[in-house]
Amino acid sequence: MGFKWFPWHFIVRHIARSQGFLDPVALLARLRRFAQPSEVGEPIELLRAGMVFHARGLINSRAIQHNLDWVWPYWIVRQFDHNDESFIPRAFSITHVNLSHRNWTAVGWPDLDQYPIVDPRGLLTPLYDGWSLDCWLIGDDGNRLLPSQCLNSLQHISFDQGPEVVTETQVTGMKLTTLATVKLDHGQPYCLLQVEAHSDQPGWLAIALRPCNPEGVSFIHEVRLDRNHWWVNGEPCMRLSTTPERHCASDYHGGDVALHLPDQGEKDRISCEVGMATAAALYRIEGGKNRQIEVTIPLKTEQQAMLHPNAWQEELDKSCHLEIPDDHIRFLYETALSTLILHSPGEAFPGPYTYRRFWFRDAAFIVHGLLCAGLTERAERVLDLFPARQDHSGYFHSQEGEWDANGEVLWIMHRFGELTGQPLIGLLLHRRIPPPWALRAGGGTQVPWYTGTGDRRGKGTGVTELQRQ
Repeated sequence: MGFKWFPWHFIVRHIARSQGFLDPVALLARLRRFAQPSEVGEPIELLRAGMVFHARGLINSRAIQHNLDWVWPYWIVRQFDHNDESFIPRAFSITHVNLSHRNWTAVGWPDLDQYPIVDPRGLLTPLYDGWSLDCWLIGDDGNRLLPSQCLNSLQHISFDQGPEVVTETQVTGMKLTTLATVKLDHGQPYCLLQVEAHSDQPGWLAIALRPCNPEGVSFIHEVRLDRNHWWVNGEPCMRLSTTPERHCASDYHGGDVALHLPDQGEKDRISCEVGMATAAALYRIEGGKNRQIEVTIPLKTEQQAMLHPNAWQEELDKSCHLEIPDDHIRFLYETALSTLILHSPGEAFPGPYTYRRFWFRDAAFIVHGLLCAGLTERAERVLDLFPARQDHSGYFHSQEGEWDANGEVLWIMHRFGELTGQPLIGLLLHRRIPPPWALRAGGGTQVPWYTGTGDRRGKGTGVTELQRQ
């Protein structure tokens, strides 16, 4: 309680003004005057996420601006090119963030809370907010195929065995095709990257380890190759299907490893105190022939339940099928359906990366989509987790400052009853004492799902138990 009376406002004002900054307390007060009066302010989670977002942007401004000769992700190449339509002037921007190409694609497995993502040129980020893998072709004649620097590329997603993102990039005499997906090995998930390269002239296929992702810099302090296993930051992170013929690495002061390929001397390991280590596993390509390499990255998860090998087919069999002549509309439906399944491993998330956080407002609409698609069991499982976020007053609370949670929860509960004909009353009373707002909603009388004795009807707190009543 002592912290409540501590003069935080005075201290923050004093520090800001002493350093020549605007008064943040006065600034927030001014901002609130533009909104209607409310019992709550801005959601703290949004402020926190914004701070993290721009903290990375500050690092990006130091790492990218002075090293534009590096091979950066597609969004950086386009956004930093003053001749490109995606160019954003940076003169007075203290942070450099991805504002132009935020269209990455997630792959995964039903009930798995890990989402490898692929950018528009095939850059794979297998672990959440981590480093990435890129693929290049380097010819002996000096020609190079660097997908992130190519204006044109073909990318599509298929759902034959779960989401698979295929990216095809080519220039004269060179073609590179990558496939990214998630597979299971005895119930354990791993991300699979399949690479197929073709070159009319002899050269090298490079599997490149990059200290960046679709949001910007992601630090790599140490890289080590042990035969066909790559260790990153002291942990075994991936396995190459074939031991590379050569392995090159560089630290920040030595510059990007791409600048010196394929002539750079071989190194099995590298350390970088800045966190910008780069490495490349090189495979020889004979002129006119193809070369195929696979990379597998284990996906660590805290989930205890074993994942099912036929989960994708089982989930899709439960859902509503769309049969129409328009192939494009059917594809959009199948993509949306897979996205709903992918983003509801337990709690529901609106996105695989930046928006991978729980909000009732997002979860309610995701559950509604699941219900409309016929995935009632999956929707029910998400709803069963709602009471864990309900406080003693009956308020459903996911993020500090979230003001519309209760309305969203009540709405989706009502829709569940309408669409399934099954009761969901238990979720409205997770505590032994009914919340005051629920009694007021009943006109001051006993609500029908309250016995008046301080207990719920039924023993369970979730939907399944109540359905048995």
